[in-house]
Amino acid sequence: MIQLLEMVVPLNLTVIDAIVAIGVAVLGIKNLSRSFQIATFVFFIAGLGLLSTTGLSLDGIATAIVSMVDIVVLLVVMQLFLIPVTVGKYQAAVEAFMQDHVHGPKQTYTFVMLVTHLLSSILSMGTVAIVLSILGDSIKRQVKDAARFSATAVTRAFTLGTLWAPGAATIFLISTVTKVSWTRLFIPCLILGLLGLVLAHVMERHQAYMQVKPSVIKRDTVRKNKGHASLLGLVLAVIALLLLSFVLMENKVASSMDSVTLAGLLIVVIWTGLLGVKRDNSLPAFKPVLKKSMRAYWHHGITSGASLAPFFVGIGTFTYGFQHSTVSTQIVATLTPLFAQLGWWLVLLIPIIVVLVSLIGIHPLASVALIGKVIMAMHISLSPLLIALSLNIGSVAAYMLSPFAGIVMIVATLLNVAPGTVSIRWNWQFCSLFLVLSIIVAILLNLVF
Repeated sequence: MIQLLEMVVPLNLTVIDAIVAIGVAVLGIKNLSRSFQIATFVFFIAGLGLLSTTGLSLDGIATAIVSMVDIVVLLVVMQLFLIPVTVGKYQAAVEAFMQDHVHGPKQTYTFVMLVTHLLSSILSMGTVAIVLSILGDSIKRQVKDAARFSATAVTRAFTLGTLWAPGAATIFLISTVTKVSWTRLFIPCLILGLLGLVLAHVMERHQAYMQVKPSVIKRDTVRKNKGHASLLGLVLAVIALLLLSFVLMENKVASSMDSVTLAGLLIVVIWTGLLGVKRDNSLPAFKPVLKKSMRAYWHHGITSGASLAPFFVGIGTFTYGFQHSTVSTQIVATLTPLFAQLGWWLVLLIPIIVVLVSLIGIHPLASVALIGKVIMAMHISLSPLLIALSLNIGSVAAYMLSPFAGIVMIVATLLNVAPGTVSIRWNWQFCSLFLVLSIIVAILLNLVF
């Protein structure tokens, strides 16, 4: 509420915001995994230590603590999209469309990736459970090796969505670190995401279980006639979110992240309102379903969106402290000659480092923030856009390859397979090829954008 208030009221509420952020971090730290708890404490203490090298002040500490809280606010707001999705019964719309129009493993694989990619742009981690629950039975009817099919389709489509999606924290973290706006990152990252989707389909279509002839599934007429909104509404909502975000940014109404936050709030209100005034009786009773979905958001959506709040308080304090410390100056002076000699090879080295450290349990968000801050402080000849794209590509590969990544662990749990199987065994070839191709494409995109 304080973050949203600061967008419209010309008051400096940084100290109050910092106090609330510390309270949220203290209350939420117990909900983090052990590795995230340790990382949060280490980053927070290290950040304060770095700040102390140039002198501590109340305003400086407060600014450091809240430097990445706007990412948490964005994620909490994006969880509001669960309300219109639930009210409009879009899960049923997706399943009905699949039964009517999608037949055979190849079509099913494409459809699952597209739905996951689309939903991940607004629902983040909630997408995984929704897709596997509503499409799981249909996938099993079409494919023998349903576990690998589901795991590769969902993990690849979801992580590729983090390249550009307004509901993803990674791209906004990278934007904050590299000072490259989301509007400038969006189109190149969207192109890289689409490249990844095509590559994923091409690589998987040659698997044995993809060669089965399409089977026509009889339509469930009872569920077909059951009230749900049109699937087109879901697509239009995502497009409207992107367009409104761009309009707010171009008119400098707010920063990139705040613009997406405001756009998300407006789209949710308008979308939910339009569902409430439908006159064709295609939807269930509006008010009871709305109340139920709002209660679900209050009890689960807020905590889901803010699940990484303590971590962002810690990593925000660290990155701000590093940027304003004497240590950064010393590190930059030491590494700049070495990195300058690497030249274009640094573009390939960045994602490799992000992937390697993720394999030992360091979350890509942490490595992206640290590596990005170090490199940006060096003022080397590489374009900030290219550095941002390289960090983004590395984070995507790390999300897919690390057995410790949240998306991998969720998919592995839902499909009852080992995390290492989902990440390394089933995705390493795709990640390797995607990393090389996307770096080449990123260099070309840098010349255009």
